[in-house]
Amino acid sequence: MGHKTVFGLLALIFGLAGCERPIATRAADTVFVNGNIYAGNIKNPWVSALAISEDRFVYAGDDASDYIGPETAVYDLDGKTVIPGIIDAHSHPGMVALTAGQVLLDDATTKEELMSAVAKMVADNPDREILMGGFWSNDLFDVTGPRKEDLDRIEPDRPVILYDGWAHTVWANSAALKQAGITRDTEDIVPGFSFYQKGEDGEPTGWVTESAASVFVNNFQTVTPKVEKTLLDYLDYYRSVGVTTVLDAGNFGLDREVYAAVSRLDKEGKLPIRYHGAYTLFQPNDLPAAVETLRQLGDEFNSENVRIDTLKIFFDGVIETRTAALSSDYLDTPGNKGDALLSREQVHGLILDLEAEGLNLHIHSVGDRATTTLLDAIQDAHDSLSRPPAIRITICHLEIVKETDFARFRKLGVIANFTPHWAVGGDSSWYTQGVGDAALSMQRSQPLISDGAVVTFSSDITDAYEWETDRANPFLGIQVGHNRQDVGVGANGDFLSPMSERLQRDDLVNGYTTNAAYQLGRSDEFGTIAVGQRADLLVLNQDLFEVDRYDIHKTKPVAVMVDGVVVSGTLPAAE
Repeated sequence: MGHKTVFGLLALIFGLAGCERPIATRAADTVFVNGNIYAGNIKNPWVSALAISEDRFVYAGDDASDYIGPETAVYDLDGKTVIPGIIDAHSHPGMVALTAGQVLLDDATTKEELMSAVAKMVADNPDREILMGGFWSNDLFDVTGPRKEDLDRIEPDRPVILYDGWAHTVWANSAALKQAGITRDTEDIVPGFSFYQKGEDGEPTGWVTESAASVFVNNFQTVTPKVEKTLLDYLDYYRSVGVTTVLDAGNFGLDREVYAAVSRLDKEGKLPIRYHGAYTLFQPNDLPAAVETLRQLGDEFNSENVRIDTLKIFFDGVIETRTAALSSDYLDTPGNKGDALLSREQVHGLILDLEAEGLNLHIHSVGDRATTTLLDAIQDAHDSLSRPPAIRITICHLEIVKETDFARFRKLGVIANFTPHWAVGGDSSWYTQGVGDAALSMQRSQPLISDGAVVTFSSDITDAYEWETDRANPFLGIQVGHNRQDVGVGANGDFLSPMSERLQRDDLVNGYTTNAAYQLGRSDEFGTIAVGQRADLLVLNQDLFEVDRYDIHKTKPVAVMVDGVVVSGTLPAAE
């Protein structure tokens, strides 16, 4: 049995139970004293001293003097706050890199302003062969979406492909449709959910939704050396804001290309953080080979730092495009409840197949009917196995959830993942128009936290613009999750109801650390500051637990340590 396995077992026995018992009584390599150290979601989370030998914590308590020897580097934290390394449990670094350098529309609140923004974008980019970028708001059009003719009048020759603000649909001109081979005969991937909108004449209108949008866009992009360099820059940014591990929740048809780039960085010793990856199932036709494809990706790319070990199901759509699977009709599209990619029976079978391979499952679910279907399928898997599945099953987004379904998460051992920085106030009329009063009670994680379910948090950013505006910063996410208000609006600014969903800071930190490590199946390695765990930690410039609630986003790591090594920032001079 190797020393890492021994340390992992000791972490389970002692560290995760909140015990301060040491691994050994020899001098450590590194000791921290006089800290304000939050160790994570364990029994006794606050300590003031740490000792590290090689890549592991060997002591967490209040007196590390027994671990100080002649060669020990001792750092006086002088009261600075320390937390475990941040884990972004659902994001899309590959998509961020792919979208860098794409065109950006000026903000628009009316269709007239939007068309002016498109004209300006076209005029400002005379040399681009393809005009791809975003963003536009769904509520500037009716429920049949935008039309290609509006783009054709401005740019009839070059392909124009513009994402909506949630990156779930694209608006394309005739040149783009022609180059991608989209015609009246092109079949929808899932009618009513993932489709090529067609007019009364049967011709595509230029609005493409959900999975169909990903298939369409992949005709125009690939991973180039420039994209790979941008991916590295983004992962360096991640590390600088305290993210030490990420789950890439999929790249919608370009998974292999992205993970090949990640693997190259890893083999060159350049990969800045630990990287978990998901293979995306977003077309029903890919279902029969999905588990085998995921396994093959793992066989090809897995290493100490890279693990391709999760199947991501893009299960339903979003409310903005009226494609999320609801229990009742959308109010503005009678007869439409949205739809889901797979049936309950298909999800049940997938869980059993993944269980046999030891691979995790991560599922996009926005509508209440989608979530109920998934929980039913997970219950079926419990019944088939006569026990809970051993793999990690996570349902993410959960914008509308039935009251009766909240308690099922803990009972079934299902992890809930949320994106805190979405929980901002503002004009909700487009949501209310579609789902009525449900729009006033969305993105609720407090019932799950109160019930003892495992809740994780993440950035879920999909484009370079969100990176540039710091939406991937976990401390921005913690502030928004704590306030239900966007950064910069102040106490009197818009908030996302209900206010009872303002989350506690320790619950948010737990969701970004301890719980996220559990989601990845790596609780025995990291996610807490405890004996036997990998020595990942952040030394912060301010106490995020006590600072004014509107200044949390100003929290920055002055030092980031991974496996006992400072990888970003600096520590004070050692004594």
